[in-house]
Amino acid sequence: MNKFLVVAGVVLSSQIPSICFAANGTQLTGYGAKAAGMAGASVAFPQDAIAAANNPAGMAEVGSRVDGDFQILYVDTETEFLNSENKHSGKRYAPIPEFGVNYQVNDRLSLGFSTAASGVLFRYDDELIPNPNVDRAKGAFMQVIGLPTIAYKVTDQLSLGFSLALAAQRLEIQGIPLPDGSASNPAHGAEYSYGAGWRAGALWKAKPWLSVGAMYASKIKMSNYNSYEDDLLSTTGGSIDIPEQYALGVAVKPIDNLTVALDWQHISWQNSDTYHETFGWRSQDIFRLGASYELSPDWTIRAGYSTTRKQFPTDYTLQNTLLVGINPKAATFGVTRDFKENGELTLGYEYDLSTSSKGTGASEGTKIRTNMGFVTVGYGWKF
Repeated sequence: MNKFLVVAGVVLSSQIPSICFAANGTQLTGYGAKAAGMAGASVAFPQDAIAAANNPAGMAEVGSRVDGDFQILYVDTETEFLNSENKHSGKRYAPIPEFGVNYQVNDRLSLGFSTAASGVLFRYDDELIPNPNVDRAKGAFMQVIGLPTIAYKVTDQLSLGFSLALAAQRLEIQGIPLPDGSASNPAHGAEYSYGAGWRAGALWKAKPWLSVGAMYASKIKMSNYNSYEDDLLSTTGGSIDIPEQYALGVAVKPIDNLTVALDWQHISWQNSDTYHETFGWRSQDIFRLGASYELSPDWTIRAGYSTTRKQFPTDYTLQNTLLVGINPKAATFGVTRDFKENGELTLGYEYDLSTSSKGTGASEGTKIRTNMGFVTVGYGWKF
């Protein structure tokens, strides 16, 4: 496996680098256009029908509505392999769709559905090494979790929520050399994996000016990729499992028009063999601070900041030339325009602060520099 990682690092850092959908491992900074404008701070402050991705209990507070948006990723990466003379760079764009719908059955009960998407893409324009057994290197890993959700207001102050987490993944890789010099079988093509887990959450409105939220998401054991389990995923069981995570949040209204939210989220990457054993990912504790200010009944502005540590230590820099979303800090901005016809348009921007990873140990001589940003466009309709 170590030989494979070294060879793969050589190949995959020698042309246009990969695209990573997300900034926190494979996850977005925030789910939902409004939460994205607050750097993801949303566990105690639900704002739209994508709230179940952040805290299922939040669906009890958003009313009947439909929301859809795109977070459009821009990434600019430069990679050095072995020495500073061997540099390769590239730029990519990728749209990431999100969707949510919620129906308020009565004053207590709501039923809804939210999505949470993530993934990685990479593509190369020609054969990367002079080997007739190795095709053009390209690949895609895409993941979406559908969250059918029930939320219930136990009292006017306390809401509870539960979601099934129905996950689907698509994996397609070709042209990566294996230790014996052969290619990962180009006949594999696209394969799909499925799994199910659950999420639960609570939201307590302790005071008119204070809310507290909590969320737990179980680990999702995914089915095996039957073809890839004998080569690329042979040492990690043949699947790419989704790690356990949990979060706490608080939201405060110091004045009527202003809400300030603070979240802590833990993602247990070390519980997933593929992420931990293959890429050296370690668990992350993410801290998010966001603010929302109502300028008028028609206009709301938002801002936020998210920070964590890189998901891997520097001696795994080589392996992570495959996954260039290494930026652990992000600043965000957003604005929403409400319309009289129960519609609202949300725009946002996220800038992931420039960073680099300089390899040490087995990764000595490898360096990744990445600039990332997201533009968000979303529309919501209340009914």
